[in-house]
Amino acid sequence: MSNVTTADLILVSCGGVTFLGVVILMGVYLYWGYTRMDKIMDEVKGCKLINRYKFYLRMGVWGRVMMVAGVAGCLAFPGYLIKHGQLSSEDIDRFPEPLKSRLILSHYVAWGLAASLVIEWGVMEIIR
Repeated sequence: MSNVTTADLILVSCGGVTFLGVVILMGVYLYWGYTRMDKIMDEVKGCKLINRYKFYLRMGVWGRVMMVAGVAGCLAFPGYLIKHGQLSSEDIDRFPEPLKSRLILSHYVAWGLAASLVIEWGVMEIIR
């Protein structure tokens, strides 16, 4: 007889879906990093924080993913960063709206996936 319960199967299924979501999101960030990075960087020339992390672009594949994720984070929470002089409000306002909304949505999806992993870990600890 197997020691695998229904709860274990459900938890593994949810974890698999979460990891698949992470892989898909990384693929989307990678695609944007190679197809839209020039446009993104042209629009945020006056942002100190983003320009400080331009070295990521020379770090290969993961650097591009990190750069896109960083820009998405800056666009998702611009108020705090503008208040502290790290972002330019003109650059944020001028950023193309379709790409801006996709980057912001992707940032919230990333936070949702991270929260899902934490919840699944907690459930696993409770089950065991």
